[in-house]
Amino acid sequence: MMEKLPSKTSNFESEDLKNSLPGIAPKRTTLFSIIVILLVSFAVYSNALSNGFVYDDNLQVLNNPWIKDVRHISEIFSKSVWSFQKEPEISNYYRPLMHLIYLFNYHVFGLKPWGFHLVNILCHAGVSVLVFIIAARLISASSSSSPFGEKSFIRALLTAPFVAAVLLATHPIHTEAVAWVAALPDLSYTFFYLLSFYFYIRSELGFKGSYPFSVISFFLATLCKEPALTLPIIIVAYDFVFKRTESQQLDYVKRYIPYLFVAGIYLVLRYRALSGFAPQPPHIHLMPYQYFINAFPLFTQYLEKLLVPLKLNAFYVLHPINSFFEIKGIVSLATAVVFIGFAFVAFKKNKVVFLSLLFIIIPLLPVLYIPAVGENTFTERYLYLPSVGFVILLALFFKWTEASPKKVVISLTAAPLILAGLYLIGTLNRNTVWKDNYTLFADTVMKSPDASTPHGFLGSALLDKRRIDEAIEHFQFALQLDPLNPDYAATQNELGKAYALKGQIDEAIEHFQLALRVKSSATIHYNLGKVFILKGLLDDAIREFKTALSLKSDYADARNSLGNAYFNQNRVDKAIIEFKTALSIKPDDAVTHYNLGTAYASQNRIDEAIIECKTALSLNPDYADAHNNLGAAYFNQNRIKEAVSEFIAASKLKPDFANARHNLEICYERMKTMGVDSHK
Repeated sequence: MMEKLPSKTSNFESEDLKNSLPGIAPKRTTLFSIIVILLVSFAVYSNALSNGFVYDDNLQVLNNPWIKDVRHISEIFSKSVWSFQKEPEISNYYRPLMHLIYLFNYHVFGLKPWGFHLVNILCHAGVSVLVFIIAARLISASSSSSPFGEKSFIRALLTAPFVAAVLLATHPIHTEAVAWVAALPDLSYTFFYLLSFYFYIRSELGFKGSYPFSVISFFLATLCKEPALTLPIIIVAYDFVFKRTESQQLDYVKRYIPYLFVAGIYLVLRYRALSGFAPQPPHIHLMPYQYFINAFPLFTQYLEKLLVPLKLNAFYVLHPINSFFEIKGIVSLATAVVFIGFAFVAFKKNKVVFLSLLFIIIPLLPVLYIPAVGENTFTERYLYLPSVGFVILLALFFKWTEASPKKVVISLTAAPLILAGLYLIGTLNRNTVWKDNYTLFADTVMKSPDASTPHGFLGSALLDKRRIDEAIEHFQFALQLDPLNPDYAATQNELGKAYALKGQIDEAIEHFQLALRVKSSATIHYNLGKVFILKGLLDDAIREFKTALSLKSDYADARNSLGNAYFNQNRVDKAIIEFKTALSIKPDDAVTHYNLGTAYASQNRIDEAIIECKTALSLNPDYADAHNNLGAAYFNQNRIKEAVSEFIAASKLKPDFANARHNLEICYERMKTMGVDSHK
């Protein structure tokens, strides 16, 4: 039977934590528990530190100029989440704090993946500790008697808050949120969400300064991710379920006003950044009635993954129901009715259980509305915050078993340890799937063979491995599965790149042109221009590069390639202008410095050519072509020994570099005619 909490809030909230070993102060026991929770949180994700960047990490981190310069902070707060792209997309997301955390990561770790993974793990550890602290405030963490005796270490350690925190730290459903760098918004908003709730509870206990920190933390949570706006509902529910007297109600209403004010500020910032509240059209198009009824199977699926975190997947395919009278509809509706019924009983019998159920359902409500989410309508990371309520319920269940017979208690005492151990094994195994794009999408395609998007990503991963024929198969399969997929143009673009790498230029041109029929993209125009150069169609290439630049004027790579096209037409002055313009946009590009040096050399501007080649080599010391061209420049100035040194360096870096070896032989011949020993 569920135990009843004290009806007076003051009695409940003022109770000190007594989860200590005999003779040890509660603070010491609490500190020991926190240390163990931190160690478990790190241990379970230790193998994720060796993972690379995957999936959207390439967009949000590697190709994100906002995180590389603090001068972009004004843009971070005034634009939508992906406005930094060469071709910004319409977005419903406003998450400035994500970019600020990435900005911090970049300036501390550079672009080393382990540093970004470490920050995710630290955030997860912080969430686990907050669950322990909050649960300790909400439930009784000790029992009046112990079947192991008063001095039992196990009974002192396995308090309900500790069990809840360890289960959250190890639950496999969190691998997507923690092992994936791009899932940082889910981690960070959950951290600040719980921190705000914790400070609110502390403010109720009379701790000075806690209330302002709660409001500030709430604001930070909203800047991380949109579902943070549900926190005021949790706070109101917390006050309501613990029986505030009528005379106090007005005071509590006044305490909610700052949260509403902060939410208003966030909505204004969001509206201005997005030019609307939700300008992006839905990815999944259903009838309004279908949007409503399909929320129930989604909710059931989320509960199922919390209870049984098996067959985890990075991309779930939505198979919508058309009626509640389908088997899936009946089961999901029955699940929702049972959940609501359980919540009603919990409200009458145990307020902590009721609040835990709210922690499950309230943060899930926004993502049950299908038009508000992306193409992947069911996503494991959306369960990160709701799992807080789930693990507290599990911990309460283990606590209630203390009233069972001694033998049963002994076996059930080991149950949370066994469950945490199983969770830990599952999480460690799942982390390896997130190692790189190939491991991730090979797994995803196996589990969702009828989803076009994973096939496209797997094709790109195979293309990176130069497994071109396999990549082409997956790109073609992705297009066959869903010709109307929003990624159609991107997949055709990738298919064009694959054929270009294979040397089938006509096929590459065909697929780039097919992509452009759907989407006029600077990137695709640029790629088409590149293959036109390979085919010798310089005028066509110049047209495509100019089109790309009309769509994106600061497209440095397109400027560089346009310069190359002009150079190949012997329009060297125009080429130099384009190379210089490209370097004004992207000054640390070694290839463009090399190209500019080549153009200068063609005009016999040898000193300037040497400067550009040296700059290219300072940016990329292993640039064999730059060594070769620098050697040629030295040779033209009759600096033969320096030329020899550069040609040797080029030959070592690229053993099959025939031009460098030929130039080296010419140098040796010149040295012989000069009477110089080439071996000195």
